[in-house]
Amino acid sequence: MTNVLLVGDNSSYQNWGGRGGSIALLQILSERFRVGDTIPGSAFQLDSAGFGYVGTLLPPGYGWLFAMLRASRHKKRIYEYYIRLEELFGAKDFIAHDPVETVANILRYKDTHREIGEIYEKAQNADLLVIHGEGDFVLATPPRREVLFLLGMAELGLHLHKKVVFANGLVSDCPTTGRNHATLEFARRTLSRCNGVIVRDYQSLDYVKKEMPAAECSLVPDSLFSWYPYIEKSASQIPANGDFIMPFPENKQNLGRLDFSKPYICIGGSALAAKDKTAAVPHFARLLEKVQGLGYPVYLTENCGGDVFLRTVAAEAGVGFVPVNTSVFMGGAILANARLFISGRYHPTILASLGGTPCIFLGSSAHKMLSLQTLLEYDYVREFPVFPSSGEIDEILELAREYLRQGEALRATIRAVAGKRCREAKRLPDVITEHIKDTEPR
Repeated sequence: MTNVLLVGDNSSYQNWGGRGGSIALLQILSERFRVGDTIPGSAFQLDSAGFGYVGTLLPPGYGWLFAMLRASRHKKRIYEYYIRLEELFGAKDFIAHDPVETVANILRYKDTHREIGEIYEKAQNADLLVIHGEGDFVLATPPRREVLFLLGMAELGLHLHKKVVFANGLVSDCPTTGRNHATLEFARRTLSRCNGVIVRDYQSLDYVKKEMPAAECSLVPDSLFSWYPYIEKSASQIPANGDFIMPFPENKQNLGRLDFSKPYICIGGSALAAKDKTAAVPHFARLLEKVQGLGYPVYLTENCGGDVFLRTVAAEAGVGFVPVNTSVFMGGAILANARLFISGRYHPTILASLGGTPCIFLGSSAHKMLSLQTLLEYDYVREFPVFPSSGEIDEILELAREYLRQGEALRATIRAVAGKRCREAKRLPDVITEHIKDTEPR
Protein backbone atom coordinates (compact mmCIF):
# COMPACT_ATOMS: atom_id res chain seq x y z
CA MET A 1 0.00 0.00 0.00
CA THR A 2 1.34 3.45 -0.94
CA ASN A 3 2.69 5.30 2.09
CA VAL A 4 1.51 8.95 2.05
CA LEU A 5 2.87 12.03 3.78
CA LEU A 6 0.15 14.67 3.99
CA VAL A 7 1.69 18.16 4.04
CA GLY A 8 -0.76 20.59 5.57
CA ASP A 9 -2.92 18.72 8.07
CA ASN A 10 -5.10 21.42 9.61
CA SER A 11 -7.32 19.10 11.65
CA SER A 12 -6.03 20.62 14.90
CA TYR A 13 -7.03 24.16 13.87
CA GLN A 14 -9.88 26.01 15.57
CA ASN A 15 -11.03 27.05 12.11
CA TRP A 16 -14.06 24.95 11.11
CA GLY A 17 -12.79 24.73 7.55
CA GLY A 18 -9.28 23.69 8.56
CA ARG A 19 -10.64 21.05 10.90
CA GLY A 20 -13.42 19.71 8.72
CA GLY A 21 -11.54 19.89 5.43
CA SER A 22 -8.46 18.10 6.76
CA ILE A 23 -10.45 15.41 8.59
CA ALA A 24 -12.41 14.77 5.39
CA LEU A 25 -9.24 14.66 3.29
CA LEU A 26 -7.60 12.20 5.69
CA GLN A 27 -10.71 10.01 5.57
CA ILE A 28 -10.73 9.97 1.76
CA LEU A 29 -7.01 9.30 1.40
CA SER A 30 -7.15 6.49 3.98
CA GLU A 31 -9.63 4.59 1.82
CA ARG A 32 -6.88 3.92 -0.73
CA PHE A 33 -3.52 4.80 0.83
CA ARG A 34 -1.70 4.44 4.12
CA VAL A 35 -1.33 7.95 5.56
CA GLY A 36 1.85 7.21 7.45
CA ASP A 37 2.49 10.73 8.72
CA THR A 38 1.47 14.35 8.42
CA ILE A 39 3.04 17.78 8.65
CA PRO A 40 0.62 20.11 10.43
CA GLY A 41 -0.40 23.42 8.93
CA SER A 42 0.87 25.12 12.07
CA ALA A 43 4.39 24.61 10.68
CA PHE A 44 3.50 27.08 7.92
CA GLN A 45 3.32 29.94 10.42
CA LEU A 46 6.79 30.87 11.59
CA ASP A 47 5.82 32.38 14.93
CA SER A 48 3.42 29.62 15.97
CA ALA A 49 5.61 26.75 14.77
CA GLY A 50 8.23 27.37 17.45
CA PHE A 51 11.03 26.80 14.94
CA GLY A 52 12.10 28.01 11.53
CA TYR A 53 15.09 30.30 11.85
CA VAL A 54 18.53 28.84 11.22
CA GLY A 55 22.01 30.28 11.54
CA THR A 56 21.18 32.01 14.82
CA LEU A 57 23.60 32.79 17.62
CA LEU A 58 21.39 30.68 19.90
CA PRO A 59 21.93 26.91 20.00
CA PRO A 60 19.59 24.93 17.67
CA GLY A 61 17.52 23.63 20.60
CA TYR A 62 16.51 27.17 21.49
CA GLY A 63 14.57 27.87 18.31
CA TRP A 64 11.44 28.32 20.42
CA LEU A 65 13.11 31.19 22.28
CA PHE A 66 14.15 32.89 19.04
CA ALA A 67 10.59 32.49 17.70
CA MET A 68 9.20 34.06 20.88
CA LEU A 69 11.59 37.00 20.72
CA ARG A 70 10.90 37.51 17.04
CA ALA A 71 7.13 37.44 17.62
CA SER A 72 7.56 40.08 20.35
CA ARG A 73 10.06 42.27 18.53
CA HIS A 74 7.54 45.10 18.21
CA LYS A 75 6.84 45.11 21.97
CA LYS A 76 10.31 45.86 23.30
CA ARG A 77 13.11 47.75 21.63
CA ILE A 78 15.74 45.37 22.99
CA TYR A 79 14.01 42.45 21.25
CA GLU A 80 14.02 44.36 17.98
CA TYR A 81 17.73 45.18 18.30
CA TYR A 82 18.53 41.57 19.12
CA ILE A 83 16.64 40.18 16.10
CA ARG A 84 18.32 42.75 13.81
CA LEU A 85 21.69 41.67 15.17
CA GLU A 86 20.88 38.01 14.52
CA GLU A 87 19.79 38.77 10.96
CA LEU A 88 22.94 40.83 10.40
CA PHE A 89 25.02 37.78 11.32
CA GLY A 90 23.08 35.49 8.97
CA ALA A 91 19.99 34.27 10.85
CA LYS A 92 17.26 33.43 8.34
CA ASP A 93 14.08 31.43 7.85
CA PHE A 94 14.92 28.01 6.46
CA ILE A 95 11.89 28.41 4.17
CA ALA A 96 13.11 30.59 1.30
CA HIS A 97 11.31 32.24 -1.61
CA ASP A 98 13.06 29.86 -4.01
CA PRO A 99 11.98 26.28 -3.16
CA VAL A 100 15.34 24.95 -4.38
CA GLU A 101 17.01 27.07 -1.68
CA THR A 102 14.51 25.70 0.85
CA VAL A 103 15.61 22.16 -0.01
CA ALA A 104 19.26 23.17 0.34
CA ASN A 105 18.50 24.58 3.80
CA ILE A 106 16.69 21.40 4.84
CA LEU A 107 19.63 19.26 3.73
CA ARG A 108 22.12 21.53 5.47
CA TYR A 109 20.32 21.82 8.82
CA LYS A 110 18.48 18.49 9.14
CA ASP A 111 21.16 17.03 11.41
CA THR A 112 21.44 20.05 13.71
CA HIS A 113 17.80 21.19 13.99
CA ARG A 114 15.48 18.48 15.29
CA GLU A 115 12.28 19.83 13.72
CA ILE A 116 13.89 20.25 10.29
CA GLY A 117 15.32 16.75 10.59
CA GLU A 118 11.83 15.39 11.33
CA ILE A 119 10.45 17.06 8.21
CA TYR A 120 13.21 15.48 6.13
CA GLU A 121 12.67 12.04 7.66
CA LYS A 122 8.93 12.15 7.08
CA ALA A 123 9.50 12.97 3.40
CA GLN A 124 12.22 10.35 3.10
CA ASN A 125 9.98 7.62 4.55
CA ALA A 126 7.01 8.37 2.26
CA ASP A 127 6.24 7.00 -1.18
CA LEU A 128 3.94 9.89 -2.04
CA LEU A 129 3.76 13.49 -0.79
CA VAL A 130 0.27 14.97 -0.95
CA ILE A 131 0.62 18.75 -0.75
CA HIS A 132 -2.66 20.00 0.75
CA GLY A 133 -3.19 23.36 -0.91
CA GLU A 134 -6.55 24.22 0.74
CA GLY A 135 -7.03 28.02 0.59
CA ASP A 136 -3.40 28.81 1.28
CA PHE A 137 -1.96 29.01 -2.22
CA VAL A 138 -2.45 32.73 -2.87
CA LEU A 139 0.39 34.47 -4.69
CA ALA A 140 0.51 37.62 -2.56
CA THR A 141 3.17 40.26 -1.91
CA PRO A 142 5.04 39.76 0.35
CA PRO A 143 4.82 36.02 -0.34
CA ARG A 144 2.83 33.96 2.14
CA ARG A 145 4.97 31.56 4.12
CA GLU A 146 2.25 28.93 3.60
CA VAL A 147 2.87 29.05 -0.17
CA LEU A 148 6.64 28.91 0.25
CA PHE A 149 6.40 25.97 2.67
CA LEU A 150 4.16 24.02 0.29
CA LEU A 151 6.49 24.69 -2.65
CA GLY A 152 9.53 23.80 -0.56
CA MET A 153 8.00 20.46 0.48
CA ALA A 154 7.01 19.68 -3.11
CA GLU A 155 10.57 20.44 -4.21
CA LEU A 156 11.95 18.26 -1.41
CA GLY A 157 9.79 15.38 -2.59
CA LEU A 158 11.06 15.83 -6.13
CA HIS A 159 14.65 15.97 -4.85
CA LEU A 160 14.10 12.66 -3.02
CA HIS A 161 12.56 11.11 -6.15
CA LYS A 162 9.16 10.67 -4.50
CA LYS A 163 5.76 10.93 -6.12
CA VAL A 164 4.38 14.42 -5.47
CA VAL A 165 0.80 15.60 -5.95
CA PHE A 166 -0.64 19.02 -5.10
CA ALA A 167 -4.25 18.37 -4.09
CA ASN A 168 -7.47 19.82 -2.64
CA GLY A 169 -6.49 23.46 -3.07
CA LEU A 170 -6.94 26.66 -4.96
CA VAL A 171 -4.32 28.61 -6.90
CA SER A 172 -4.94 32.31 -7.09
CA ASP A 173 -3.50 35.79 -7.37
CA CYS A 174 -4.10 38.02 -4.36
CA PRO A 175 -7.09 40.37 -4.76
CA THR A 176 -5.40 42.92 -2.48
CA THR A 177 -1.75 43.00 -3.61
CA GLY A 178 -2.09 41.50 -7.07
CA ARG A 179 0.11 38.80 -8.55
CA ASN A 180 3.57 38.10 -7.17
CA HIS A 181 5.36 37.27 -10.42
CA ALA A 182 8.47 35.86 -8.73
CA THR A 183 6.39 33.45 -6.64
CA LEU A 184 4.42 32.45 -9.72
CA GLU A 185 7.64 31.64 -11.55
CA PHE A 186 8.84 29.44 -8.69
CA ALA A 187 5.42 27.76 -8.49
CA ARG A 188 5.41 27.16 -12.24
CA ARG A 189 8.86 25.56 -12.09
CA THR A 190 8.04 23.26 -9.17
CA LEU A 191 4.39 22.31 -9.78
CA SER A 192 5.00 21.60 -13.46
CA ARG A 193 7.41 18.85 -12.42
CA CYS A 194 5.04 17.22 -9.93
CA ASN A 195 3.04 14.14 -10.84
CA GLY A 196 -0.19 16.06 -10.65
CA VAL A 197 -1.89 19.31 -9.65
CA ILE A 198 -5.45 18.68 -8.45
CA VAL A 199 -7.40 21.88 -7.75
CA ARG A 200 -10.82 22.28 -6.15
CA ASP A 201 -12.52 24.86 -8.39
CA TYR A 202 -12.89 25.93 -12.03
CA GLN A 203 -11.09 29.27 -11.65
CA SER A 204 -8.02 27.55 -10.22
CA LEU A 205 -8.16 25.04 -13.05
CA ASP A 206 -8.21 27.83 -15.63
CA TYR A 207 -5.39 29.64 -13.80
CA VAL A 208 -3.08 26.61 -13.75
CA LYS A 209 -3.82 25.70 -17.36
CA LYS A 210 -3.02 29.24 -18.46
CA GLU A 211 -0.03 30.03 -16.23
CA MET A 212 1.46 26.52 -15.83
CA PRO A 213 0.60 24.77 -19.09
CA ALA A 214 3.17 22.03 -18.50
CA ALA A 215 1.48 20.93 -15.26
CA GLU A 216 -0.73 17.84 -15.26
CA CYS A 217 -3.83 19.51 -13.86
CA SER A 218 -7.31 18.24 -13.02
CA LEU A 219 -10.28 19.28 -10.88
CA VAL A 220 -11.78 17.45 -7.91
CA PRO A 221 -14.18 19.35 -5.60
CA ASP A 222 -13.08 20.05 -2.04
CA SER A 223 -12.88 17.00 0.20
CA LEU A 224 -15.40 18.50 2.63
CA PHE A 225 -18.15 17.75 0.11
CA SER A 226 -17.62 14.09 1.05
CA TRP A 227 -19.39 14.82 4.34
CA TYR A 228 -22.73 14.90 2.54
CA PRO A 229 -23.87 11.63 4.21
CA TYR A 230 -22.94 13.02 7.65
CA ILE A 231 -24.71 16.31 7.21
CA GLU A 232 -27.63 15.55 4.89
CA LYS A 233 -29.96 14.34 7.66
CA SER A 234 -28.32 15.96 10.66
CA ALA A 235 -31.33 17.92 11.96
CA SER A 236 -32.06 15.25 14.56
CA GLN A 237 -28.57 15.69 16.01
CA ILE A 238 -29.13 19.34 17.01
CA PRO A 239 -30.62 19.84 20.50
CA ALA A 240 -33.60 22.17 20.64
CA ASN A 241 -31.95 23.95 23.57
CA GLY A 242 -28.76 25.46 22.20
CA ASP A 243 -27.15 25.56 25.65
CA PHE A 244 -26.34 21.88 25.13
CA ILE A 245 -23.89 22.64 22.30
CA MET A 246 -21.84 25.10 24.35
CA PRO A 247 -18.21 23.93 24.70
CA PHE A 248 -16.02 24.51 27.72
CA PRO A 249 -15.63 27.12 29.08
CA GLU A 250 -19.32 27.94 28.81
CA ASN A 251 -20.00 31.64 28.29
CA LYS A 252 -22.77 32.40 30.76
CA GLN A 253 -23.74 35.50 28.80
CA ASN A 254 -24.57 33.31 25.80
CA LEU A 255 -26.78 30.83 27.65
CA GLY A 256 -30.45 30.83 26.73
CA ARG A 257 -29.92 32.61 23.41
CA LEU A 258 -29.86 29.64 21.00
CA ASP A 259 -33.16 27.97 20.21
CA PHE A 260 -32.90 25.41 17.42
CA SER A 261 -36.49 24.22 17.76
CA LYS A 262 -37.69 26.79 15.22
CA PRO A 263 -36.29 28.14 11.92
CA TYR A 264 -33.26 30.43 12.16
CA ILE A 265 -30.70 32.29 10.04
CA CYS A 266 -26.90 32.25 10.52
CA ILE A 267 -24.31 34.91 9.75
CA GLY A 268 -20.59 34.06 9.68
CA GLY A 269 -17.46 36.12 9.17
CA SER A 270 -14.78 36.48 6.52
CA ALA A 271 -11.00 36.52 6.26
CA LEU A 272 -11.19 40.06 4.88
CA ALA A 273 -13.30 41.23 7.82
CA ALA A 274 -10.85 39.59 10.21
CA LYS A 275 -8.09 41.86 8.89
CA ASP A 276 -9.92 44.92 10.24
CA LYS A 277 -11.84 43.80 13.31
CA THR A 278 -12.47 47.36 14.51
CA ALA A 279 -14.29 48.26 11.30
CA ALA A 280 -15.97 44.84 11.16
CA VAL A 281 -17.99 45.31 14.36
CA PRO A 282 -20.24 48.22 13.23
CA HIS A 283 -20.61 46.84 9.71
CA PHE A 284 -21.72 43.40 10.87
CA ALA A 285 -23.92 44.95 13.58
CA ARG A 286 -25.75 46.88 10.86
CA LEU A 287 -26.05 43.79 8.67
CA LEU A 288 -27.38 41.79 11.64
CA GLU A 289 -29.98 44.43 12.45
CA LYS A 290 -31.27 44.47 8.88
CA VAL A 291 -31.35 40.67 8.56
CA GLN A 292 -33.34 40.43 11.81
CA GLY A 293 -36.07 42.27 9.94
CA LEU A 294 -36.68 39.10 7.88
CA GLY A 295 -38.57 37.70 10.86
CA TYR A 296 -36.28 34.85 11.94
CA PRO A 297 -33.92 34.52 14.90
CA VAL A 298 -30.39 35.28 13.69
CA TYR A 299 -27.37 33.50 15.19
CA LEU A 300 -23.74 34.49 14.65
CA THR A 301 -21.28 31.65 13.98
CA GLU A 302 -17.59 32.08 14.77
CA ASN A 303 -16.28 29.81 12.02
CA CYS A 304 -12.64 30.86 12.50
CA GLY A 305 -10.58 32.48 15.23
CA GLY A 306 -10.40 35.57 13.03
CA ASP A 307 -14.17 35.98 13.41
CA VAL A 308 -13.76 36.86 17.08
CA PHE A 309 -15.27 40.29 16.38
CA LEU A 310 -18.65 38.54 16.07
CA ARG A 311 -18.56 37.94 19.84
CA THR A 312 -18.76 41.69 20.36
CA VAL A 313 -21.55 42.02 17.82
CA ALA A 314 -23.54 39.18 19.45
CA ALA A 315 -23.04 40.52 22.97
CA GLU A 316 -24.12 44.05 22.03
CA ALA A 317 -27.18 42.82 20.13
CA GLY A 318 -28.09 40.09 22.63
CA VAL A 319 -28.31 37.37 19.97
CA GLY A 320 -27.20 33.74 19.98
CA PHE A 321 -23.56 32.97 19.27
CA VAL A 322 -21.96 29.66 18.21
CA PRO A 323 -18.28 29.73 19.28
CA VAL A 324 -15.35 28.56 17.18
CA ASN A 325 -14.49 25.65 19.51
CA THR A 326 -17.83 23.98 18.92
CA SER A 327 -17.53 20.47 17.46
CA VAL A 328 -17.13 20.86 13.70
CA PHE A 329 -19.79 18.18 13.16
CA MET A 330 -22.29 20.08 15.30
CA GLY A 331 -21.28 23.35 13.68
CA GLY A 332 -21.85 21.81 10.27
CA ALA A 333 -25.26 20.53 11.33
CA ILE A 334 -26.29 23.96 12.61
CA LEU A 335 -25.34 25.62 9.32
CA ALA A 336 -26.89 22.84 7.23
CA ASN A 337 -30.26 23.29 8.94
CA ALA A 338 -30.41 27.08 8.89
CA ARG A 339 -32.91 28.77 6.59
CA LEU A 340 -30.13 31.01 5.23
CA PHE A 341 -26.37 31.49 5.72
CA ILE A 342 -24.54 34.75 5.00
CA SER A 343 -20.76 34.39 5.05
CA GLY A 344 -17.39 34.96 3.43
CA ARG A 345 -16.02 31.62 4.67
CA TYR A 346 -15.46 28.86 2.10
CA HIS A 347 -15.76 25.61 4.06
CA PRO A 348 -18.61 26.70 6.35
CA THR A 349 -20.54 27.57 3.20
CA ILE A 350 -19.92 24.03 1.94
CA LEU A 351 -21.19 22.63 5.26
CA ALA A 352 -24.34 24.74 4.94
CA SER A 353 -24.85 23.62 1.34
CA LEU A 354 -24.64 19.92 2.27
CA GLY A 355 -27.98 20.36 4.03
CA GLY A 356 -29.49 22.54 1.30
CA THR A 357 -29.10 25.88 3.08
CA PRO A 358 -29.12 28.73 0.54
CA CYS A 359 -26.12 31.01 0.98
CA ILE A 360 -25.33 34.64 0.33
CA PHE A 361 -21.63 35.11 -0.37
CA LEU A 362 -19.47 37.86 1.11
CA GLY A 363 -16.00 38.79 -0.13
CA SER A 364 -12.94 36.87 0.98
CA SER A 365 -9.29 36.42 0.10
CA ALA A 366 -8.65 35.08 -3.41
CA HIS A 367 -11.46 33.96 -5.70
CA LYS A 368 -12.78 31.27 -3.36
CA MET A 369 -16.32 32.57 -2.78
CA LEU A 370 -16.96 33.41 -6.44
CA SER A 371 -15.65 30.04 -7.58
CA LEU A 372 -17.71 28.20 -4.97
CA GLN A 373 -20.92 29.68 -6.35
CA THR A 374 -20.04 28.27 -9.76
CA LEU A 375 -19.24 24.88 -8.24
CA LEU A 376 -22.60 24.91 -6.43
CA GLU A 377 -24.33 25.86 -9.71
CA TYR A 378 -26.00 29.02 -8.46
CA ASP A 379 -28.07 30.75 -11.14
CA TYR A 380 -27.25 34.17 -9.73
CA VAL A 381 -23.53 34.57 -9.01
CA ARG A 382 -22.82 37.59 -6.82
CA GLU A 383 -20.09 38.25 -4.26
CA PHE A 384 -21.08 41.10 -1.96
CA PRO A 385 -18.43 43.29 -0.32
CA VAL A 386 -17.53 42.13 3.17
CA PHE A 387 -18.48 45.61 4.38
CA PRO A 388 -21.59 46.23 2.26
CA SER A 389 -23.07 49.68 1.80
CA SER A 390 -26.68 50.45 2.69
CA GLY A 391 -27.69 49.84 -0.91
CA GLU A 392 -25.81 46.54 -1.00
CA ILE A 393 -27.45 45.45 2.26
CA ASP A 394 -30.80 46.14 0.57
CA GLU A 395 -29.68 43.84 -2.27
CA ILE A 396 -28.72 41.17 0.25
CA LEU A 397 -32.15 41.40 1.88
CA GLU A 398 -33.94 41.22 -1.46
CA LEU A 399 -31.96 38.10 -2.39
CA ALA A 400 -32.56 36.62 1.06
CA ARG A 401 -36.32 37.07 0.74
CA GLU A 402 -36.25 35.35 -2.65
CA TYR A 403 -34.29 32.39 -1.29
CA LEU A 404 -36.60 32.10 1.73
CA ARG A 405 -39.65 32.31 -0.54
CA GLN A 406 -38.44 29.34 -2.62
CA GLY A 407 -38.26 27.24 0.53
CA GLU A 408 -37.83 23.48 0.23
CA ALA A 409 -37.70 23.50 -3.57
CA LEU A 410 -34.47 25.53 -3.51
CA ARG A 411 -33.06 23.47 -0.66
CA ALA A 412 -33.66 20.26 -2.60
CA THR A 413 -31.82 21.73 -5.60
CA ILE A 414 -28.84 22.74 -3.49
CA ARG A 415 -28.72 19.32 -1.81
CA ALA A 416 -28.78 17.60 -5.19
CA VAL A 417 -25.80 19.62 -6.41
CA ALA A 418 -23.93 18.99 -3.14
CA GLY A 419 -24.60 15.27 -3.59
CA LYS A 420 -22.98 15.40 -7.05
CA ARG A 421 -19.96 17.25 -5.67
CA CYS A 422 -19.73 14.60 -2.92
CA ARG A 423 -19.48 11.78 -5.43
CA GLU A 424 -16.84 13.69 -7.36
CA ALA A 425 -14.84 14.52 -4.21
CA LYS A 426 -14.71 10.86 -3.25
CA ARG A 427 -12.92 10.13 -6.54
CA LEU A 428 -9.79 11.91 -5.30
CA PRO A 429 -7.86 8.65 -4.61
CA ASP A 430 -8.68 7.45 -8.13
CA VAL A 431 -7.48 10.73 -9.64
CA ILE A 432 -4.27 10.67 -7.58
CA THR A 433 -3.66 7.07 -8.62
CA GLU A 434 -4.02 8.03 -12.28
CA HIS A 435 -1.56 10.89 -11.86
CA ILE A 436 1.12 8.75 -10.21
CA LYS A 437 0.53 5.60 -12.26
CA ASP A 438 3.65 4.54 -14.14
CA THR A 439 5.10 8.03 -14.00
CA GLU A 440 8.12 9.63 -12.42
CA PRO A 441 8.46 13.24 -11.20
CA ARG A 442 9.50 15.38 -14.13
